[in-house]
Amino acid sequence: MDDILKYYLANTLATPSVMAGRLTHPITHMRYPERQVFTRLQKYADDFFAKGTEPRLISLTGLRGTGKTTLLWQTANHIGSRYGQSVYFFNVNTLKNLNISLFAALEAFQQHIVQRRFNELTAPIVLLFDEVQDDEQWAQTLKILYDEAKTAFILCTGSSALLLNSTADLARRMFLQRIFPYNFSELLTVQNVVQPALNLRLPDRQLAEQLKQIIFYSEDAASCHQQLVDIQHEIQPVIHRWQSQLPDLPERYINYLNLPNLLFYEDADAIHQNILDLLKRIIYEDIPTLKPAYEDLGKIEKLMLRLAGSDEINPEKLAGIIGMKQQAIHELTDLLVKAELINVLLPFGGLDSRINKHKKAFFMSPSLRRALLYSLYGQILPEQYRSKLREDAVMMYLKRVLPENIISFAAGSPTANPDFVIETRERPLVLEVGTHKTSTAQARVIPARYGLLVSDGSDVPLLKENTVQIPFNWFLLL
Repeated sequence: MDDILKYYLANTLATPSVMAGRLTHPITHMRYPERQVFTRLQKYADDFFAKGTEPRLISLTGLRGTGKTTLLWQTANHIGSRYGQSVYFFNVNTLKNLNISLFAALEAFQQHIVQRRFNELTAPIVLLFDEVQDDEQWAQTLKILYDEAKTAFILCTGSSALLLNSTADLARRMFLQRIFPYNFSELLTVQNVVQPALNLRLPDRQLAEQLKQIIFYSEDAASCHQQLVDIQHEIQPVIHRWQSQLPDLPERYINYLNLPNLLFYEDADAIHQNILDLLKRIIYEDIPTLKPAYEDLGKIEKLMLRLAGSDEINPEKLAGIIGMKQQAIHELTDLLVKAELINVLLPFGGLDSRINKHKKAFFMSPSLRRALLYSLYGQILPEQYRSKLREDAVMMYLKRVLPENIISFAAGSPTANPDFVIETRERPLVLEVGTHKTSTAQARVIPARYGLLVSDGSDVPLLKENTVQIPFNWFLLL
């Protein structure tokens, strides 16, 4: 066996000290806080070790910077400490740099480390793979591993663009756990860990589900408003605590604190450069794997900058500005969706509307749009772009809590339309987002069960005709 591979394999065993180092900040030694999704990963692991249940091949997918690798190590540490199982870690990017395939590494691992074939193992084994998409044959290798290693609990992280478009055979075996940016309640938890003296009040764990049911599934506006008023006593103390100590926290959350990897950044230039570097990695490393023949990747950067300024996807207009055919605009937009850089909504209405009218783009995290606009406007954004960031944040929440196929946008009025149409119950509801907006006119553009206005225009829920005005800070607790 090659000496380099031998050395690599000898260091795959994740000892308690190795895991401890992965779970704590290297300078402050603060233990990284656990996210809400960690509870679900714990359950998958516990069920496997107790009853041998599926899923046992789990891939953590999502936008770069959302903390997938930390979640992988936290789950591994839970398994190691509770069950005493050996945990082995493979950094696939390192293997790629060593010019060693994942398949070859696993073959040598069986021969020299566990000293038997995977199909001969009788005791559980835990295998971790970080950045699994860096191996060209990763899908086939994981398929073989899953079929051969019946006692293995396998966790991997990687590019959503690749994992979500894996082969049908692997998709049947692999469970995809989507990792989203922080929600605001998670950020409150994190702030208490980073600055314990703050002692921020955390919302009750059931509050988010309660808000979801009230906001999106009420029978009418009056019922929605009354139920919000009824739980006001649960929400206001939470909001008052952070407003009295960290009044700018919601704004910082929208701008960059929704991404876990930016938690310890303070300098604005460094923050936005980090995000721009993240975008470049996705464009120049992830997207070529989806469309290897495409060479003019600089056009993707231009398209994203245009979308940051105007979320309408008008292929004819964009084609003229960027200098490419309309079909190419459609293809690049599709690539950005697959790479989890943007969410694209279709217009509300019948088939003709969805085919003939332009689509609308929202960034997967408002931090992406903010970083792109930072290069044009610096620290102070014009008001219309601050509203765009809030729309991204609301879309980020909607994608997390609602089925995607019930969310669209209104395009019926030649002047102003509500930002979202959400098809729940017998008739849809419409949702408008703003900064200090108080007008509900846009919520009346299409017949709806009721309208929602999410803004800072009021500190308490208000009922205005058939529209419920909800404080943006309340919406953040979903």
